[in-house]
Amino acid sequence: MTVSGIVLLILLLAFPFGPALQNLAMFVVVIVASVHFVKKRSWPAGPASGPFRWAFFSMLGFLLWNVISSFLNPANDSEPIAYFIGYSPILFLPWLGYSLPALPDKALRRLETIGALAVLIWGLLALTQVLWPWRWVGSMPVLGGIPRAQGFYSHPLTLAYSALLIWPFAVLRIFQKPRAWQSWAFALGAALMLFYSMSRTAQALAAFFVLWNVFRLFSGRRRWQILGAIALAGVVIAVTENPVSIRFKHLIHGTEENYHFSDYPDDRLAFWHAHGVMIQERPIVGHGVHIGLDYRRPYYERIGLGAFKKQYPAHNQYIQMLAEGGSIALGFFIAWLVFTLRLMKDPRFPLFLRTVVPQTLWIFILGGLTQNAFYDSDVRMGVVIMGVIVALYLRRLGSGSAAGTDARNQVPVM
Repeated sequence: MTVSGIVLLILLLAFPFGPALQNLAMFVVVIVASVHFVKKRSWPAGPASGPFRWAFFSMLGFLLWNVISSFLNPANDSEPIAYFIGYSPILFLPWLGYSLPALPDKALRRLETIGALAVLIWGLLALTQVLWPWRWVGSMPVLGGIPRAQGFYSHPLTLAYSALLIWPFAVLRIFQKPRAWQSWAFALGAALMLFYSMSRTAQALAAFFVLWNVFRLFSGRRRWQILGAIALAGVVIAVTENPVSIRFKHLIHGTEENYHFSDYPDDRLAFWHAHGVMIQERPIVGHGVHIGLDYRRPYYERIGLGAFKKQYPAHNQYIQMLAEGGSIALGFFIAWLVFTLRLMKDPRFPLFLRTVVPQTLWIFILGGLTQNAFYDSDVRMGVVIMGVIVALYLRRLGSGSAAGTDARNQVPVM
């Protein structure tokens, strides 16, 4: 396997695990790539011109501004340099991927098979956490008498949002190649994680993207057949006792355990209110990174929630960005999203990749409305892997190795 295949394989196999193993994997990737450059007596290439370069500099601006914002606030005692190092893989690993040799088609197919097996095993392990409760790290939350799967992560929401990043690939893959066992492995593994991690937001987004693709890809009798099967599955889930129906019943009747600790209709509104007060103080430059509980507590006290048990971060990545880096940081982040989406409009990319990457970004964008997805290093690892895949394909285009192939039949690895 080429050095590019080894790099992608290491990242894919590390994704299901927590920050320690993920960080180790990214360190090994840098070492492997560095050895390659030394042997070839070459240097990493500069970021490709066009949207890829502008996306790179937008993310660089986002990270640097958050560092500057932290230094500008004397009350922030965080370590912004450590923050930059921790977030830097989303900036440097895609660039590193672009500098490596192009991946041949055979290696991509092999990696896709490995990825399918990894996701299937990952999902089955999540199922075992419900049947025979066990955990890798953290506590084992229980809702409605059912343990919430969290995989090898410390929290079920991390598992849910990581699975959500895989979901567009799984859905599009099974619609494109329904007879391939790899398609069913991706779909089953991701579905099990979404089902048993019990995040209503993640489940709702997953269902929306299935319906979106049904209406986008199918028409006539075929569309109605698929919608009928989805409706039947929905009825079965609704009328039986399972993690999805239990959580939604609690939501409708307002009986969920350990859920409401404030007078707000949803505790997230309390999080947003407190962070809104922060934003009003420093709307342009922000308060700096790593706003901890001691820093947040006075803002909860200002809105009458000094005794609130859940004085949490914003649970909205955009509000969190405004609180930490102000409108400047949020502007850089939006620019990164825009340039990445613009990059995927390049007709030279395979059609499948031009479809799955924007959908993955949009599910990440929408999921971030109710969760600090970008600030969860385990979830961010999925975005890093997506960036590396895009960069490797961009390298293929630049080297001409994709010339003469049918773009519609090329499938990326996720």
